[in-house]
Amino acid sequence: MPLVRSIAPIDWFLPKENAVILKGLIKVESDFFVHALSEKGAMGLTQLMPSTAKELGVLNPFNVFQSVDGANRYLKDLQKRFNSVNLALAAYYEGPTRVARQGPSVEGLKYAQKVLNSARDFENRTAFFKDAVYFEPYFELGKHFSGGVNFYLSLLGVAYLTGGLNVSDRVSQHVFVYPNITDSVSLILGERDLNLVGGFFFRKMPDFGIQLLVGKNELDVNALARVWRFYITAGFSQQRLRVGFIFK
Repeated sequence: MPLVRSIAPIDWFLPKENAVILKGLIKVESDFFVHALSEKGAMGLTQLMPSTAKELGVLNPFNVFQSVDGANRYLKDLQKRFNSVNLALAAYYEGPTRVARQGPSVEGLKYAQKVLNSARDFENRTAFFKDAVYFEPYFELGKHFSGGVNFYLSLLGVAYLTGGLNVSDRVSQHVFVYPNITDSVSLILGERDLNLVGGFFFRKMPDFGIQLLVGKNELDVNALARVWRFYITAGFSQQRLRVGFIFK
């Protein structure tokens, strides 16, 4: 159950060069939403495709700093190559190879104009990054029936702060920080019932994930897969198998 929130003025994170155009581009691409994900796989504020992100050295397109920096460098390269803001924006939209060989399409030029119009509209207006806080109720079946709720809070896409309560034969709690190495891999640092734990989380957004946690007298492995609007989970800890459902 996501709750969208405004987190910080976008102007704080824009470079001096291309600041106005980048602001318009981000408005058009993601409407300032940090974790925007398109059906084609474009990610983040500036909707970088995985192949483009790789070429730019952007490990995590959902990271606000990396997304803005990558898009700025890419846009500057395109402006230098085509010597035109309109052509550079069209190339951002449909690829520089297509624009170089065939010229911009009608859709590409419309996109460029839309970005420039948004840039003018927001040049002297304060716009805020938007992101979501997730509250996820769940239940699990194992040695005991258990249920609870987790929350997830993004920290500018650099890391996630999570916490939760679980009720089964006893009440337990946890607080974890997930520093994001890439868009698919995160480290895990935190505590469960005041015991330190660490591990990693691998995810293939938004459909699959696997998590490993290690702590004092604890080994916890959990996998999840999305089915419609909820996730099916399966895992084990301390020799106990469990399956469950997380409701989105």
